Amino acid sequence: MEKGKVLAIILTLILVMSFVGGCADKDAAISEDGPIVIKIGHTDSSQRSTHKWSEALGEYLEKEAPGKFKVEVYSDGQLGDTPDLVSGIKIGTVTMMFDLSSVITSASGPDSTCIDLPYLYPSFEAWEKGTFENGGLELFNETLKDSGYYCIDMYYNGMRQVISRDKIYSAKDDLKGQKVRIAQNDLNIEIWKAMGANPTPMAWGEVVTSLSQGQINALDHSLGVFNDFNLHEIAPYVTLTNHASSPFPIICSREWIEALDPADREVLEAGVKEVAKSQRAEEYAKEQSYIKRFIDEGAEVYKLTADEMKAFEEAVQPVYDYQRGIVGDEMIEKWLNTRP
Repeated sequence: MEKGKVLAIILTLILVMSFVGGCADKDAAISEDGPIVIKIGHTDSSQRSTHKWSEALGEYLEKEAPGKFKVEVYSDGQLGDTPDLVSGIKIGTVTMMFDLSSVITSASGPDSTCIDLPYLYPSFEAWEKGTFENGGLELFNETLKDSGYYCIDMYYNGMRQVISRDKIYSAKDDLKGQKVRIAQNDLNIEIWKAMGANPTPMAWGEVVTSLSQGQINALDHSLGVFNDFNLHEIAPYVTLTNHASSPFPIICSREWIEALDPADREVLEAGVKEVAKSQRAEEYAKEQSYIKRFIDEGAEVYKLTADEMKAFEEAVQPVYDYQRGIVGDEMIEKWLNTRP
């Protein structure tokens, strides 16, 4: 091949590579200049306050930082079921998610599971104060750190109560022999054994049928879930036990949020905290309407007296001993120190 032809080919290749490189640089610049896309995934209904206020985050961020963020909210498991969302945070298919605290703690280790200790916060007010004023949120993040998750704030899912097809449970003896559906984790099993019941782990998809057919006697969850699934129609006895706070932590990847520009992170976290605070207030107010609906439609709703609640608190003390054996005295004391 002649030297002139070789030189021409080399020059052509250089021009092509320069053009491709220029396009790549341009695409990178576009990506860098474009909005920060935040995909929020959850399994709640699109009608719940959690979804409504997640969408409101987009409005807040657009107002505070026009064009900087783009928030997309996917309800009803559109981005996958709970395990998919938890893993999605790590691989980047989901930017943020929220679900039961036990879902997060199952992926982050035993120290974090202390957030679900029974009667740690025996009321909505105690939970809010303990979490947002007394260092509970910071402690939760301390326990999540090694797992790579970060909790920006928390929604209110509702204090956990008990709904039964058979009767009200005002004492430990009332629960003897009763099959109470629980989410599968060791702490839950210990809690319900201590409270006197026969804890029965079961996937959520089986609950309504099992309850209606008498395969389980009761289940524990929030009043909002009882309402959304009309459970009072097949289980007309609701006992307000307040045995766990069961929040909805709003989770993202620690690596992702720490990689944000500090100013962007500040705006984002302020926005999440603002909408979470509004959601908590709305959902707490809604609980009173749920109770009224249950009563109006023929269900019995019973609130434990102070003495009855104290008796349950004393009954679950072995659970704290169990947890101390796993995480140690120091960690348990840290959590107890957040109590009002």
